[in-house]
Amino acid sequence: MKRVLTEPAKRTEKDLRQWSNDQIAHGVPRQTIWNYLLDWENRKLSFEEKEASMNVASRLLDIMVDRNLRGKTLEAQGEEDKAILLYEENVSDLFGGDYPYDRLRVIYTKRKQLTEAIRVCRTFIEITDLLIKKSSGRSDLNPKRERFISWIEKLEKKSS
Repeated sequence: MKRVLTEPAKRTEKDLRQWSNDQIAHGVPRQTIWNYLLDWENRKLSFEEKEASMNVASRLLDIMVDRNLRGKTLEAQGEEDKAILLYEENVSDLFGGDYPYDRLRVIYTKRKQLTEAIRVCRTFIEITDLLIKKSSGRSDLNPKRERFISWIEKLEKKSS
């Protein structure tokens, strides 16, 4: 069960790192924490607090990007099962890019695990809907969202 994000007590880098680790331990996805750390519009933060937030957010993103890179390497080495585990961790962390969702779609489709392929496509669409609603400013979201909708339609036809 995912827990709701709590406010950090202090905003030093050390405190934010500990706070983010606590949030993760309680089931809050890394992408949710990342979004929170970089959403400064409604908070009056000092330069030092912004810098600390950026540094902690960067570490969270590095973890998710590293999973994608390791997954790609594992796939190239024929270790698909291990790659799946890394990509699924990013799905659980609500990673905002399409890479792990696309790779899982390809792998699951190839394995004829169409229900799983559809699930990851739907998850990506939910994430893009949230990002679009937040006016993230990313121009790539709508085209990617439409592509995933198209894949769902194709996968659903294959599965019936």
